[in-house]
Amino acid sequence: MDADEAGDGHHAPSPPDRARKISERLTRLIDQETVRAGGKTPAYRELADRVNRIAGRSVISRDTIRNLHQSVTQKGQAPNPTVETLDWLGLAFGIRSGATYFLDDERAVTVDQQLLALEKLANIQSVVGNAGVIGLAQRASGLSDNSLHMLVALADRLSALEAEAAGEAGGDAL
Repeated sequence: MDADEAGDGHHAPSPPDRARKISERLTRLIDQETVRAGGKTPAYRELADRVNRIAGRSVISRDTIRNLHQSVTQKGQAPNPTVETLDWLGLAFGIRSGATYFLDDERAVTVDQQLLALEKLANIQSVVGNAGVIGLAQRASGLSDNSLHMLVALADRLSALEAEAAGEAGGDAL
């Protein structure tokens, strides 16, 4: 009796489904890196070189990365990478869970949320250019909703006071 007959409903995804998921997740990672690099998409050769440099040996080729990204080999089959290959590929993008990210839906959601949070923090810091804002956000992350609302109201009030003071200072110069 297989798992479906037993009623647990869990079964390994078919190779094409697994290849599609790996491709989608690799696409997200490449897209995020492209944004961080100002629109320059990393070449498969660059990614392979990075993976191999991190591994300290040859573990992946540019063709393997292309096959994983396109979810099909040159022979028209679904790629079937080893867990080790996916581990190293994940590490090249800063993901410690490596293969788990590419193969486990729940883990992928968690990692994607963490990557999005990091991206937002980086955007805030680049826009503001002030590490103090990041520190404030980190300290505020544990506050209750009521405290966060008060913090936002305080920030709004301080902004209004500073704008008013700047307007008065500008008016004196005329």
